[in-house]
Amino acid sequence: MPRTLIIGATSSLGIAICRKLAQQGEDLILCGRNEEELQLISSDLSIRSGIKTSIIILDLSAKKMAINTLLKEDFGTVYMIAGDMGTEDKNDISNIDHVININFTAPAKLLTAIAEKMENAKQGSIVVISSVAGDRGRQSNYPYGSAKAGLTAFASGLRNRLCKHNVHVMTVKPGFIDTPMTYQMNSPLIASREYVADQIIKALDKKKNSIYVPFFWRYIMLIICLIPERIFKKINL
Repeated sequence: MPRTLIIGATSSLGIAICRKLAQQGEDLILCGRNEEELQLISSDLSIRSGIKTSIIILDLSAKKMAINTLLKEDFGTVYMIAGDMGTEDKNDISNIDHVININFTAPAKLLTAIAEKMENAKQGSIVVISSVAGDRGRQSNYPYGSAKAGLTAFASGLRNRLCKHNVHVMTVKPGFIDTPMTYQMNSPLIASREYVADQIIKALDKKKNSIYVPFFWRYIMLIICLIPERIFKKINL
């Protein structure tokens, strides 16, 4: 039986999703750049839930990713969980390069290879974790937001391409989640990673095309996107 591939399994959200899937009895392939962390997560999941796990060392910042190794595996569902806001220095060219690569370029390369495999198999599901930050560029995080905007558009095109081949693509736009990226933020809008993971898995079961998590971010971003540019450019967001 095809397993579930988790790209970004060592991230906070990745771990939460792995645990939810393991509780459902799904066998997992865990991908990440830190072998020691992957081994610990793999062992924990196997002991707690009795599932079968394997690991693949995959560094999205590397010039040569282990794409061929990944494609040899038998998987039916893929979760693309990649995100890094980088530093706050928006004049740092190397930081811009890193943020765009981690949040867009590397995921796009991996998803292209995965899409071909699933297209040939005529089945599968892909979950792409984007962000509400991609809905409109804001001065606080526009390098990250622009990369996520690109990923959202990429997932939309992929969904359009693959639907005729019985492959489902779901875009997820989370708001604030209790991860290291929101460390020290004090906001009532921050959702637990367990809640977000649960909502993502439920939405995939329903074959949703695109979701905001939590749901209210759809309306928050709608309001933000409707603000006229002459006003928006003066707002400190």
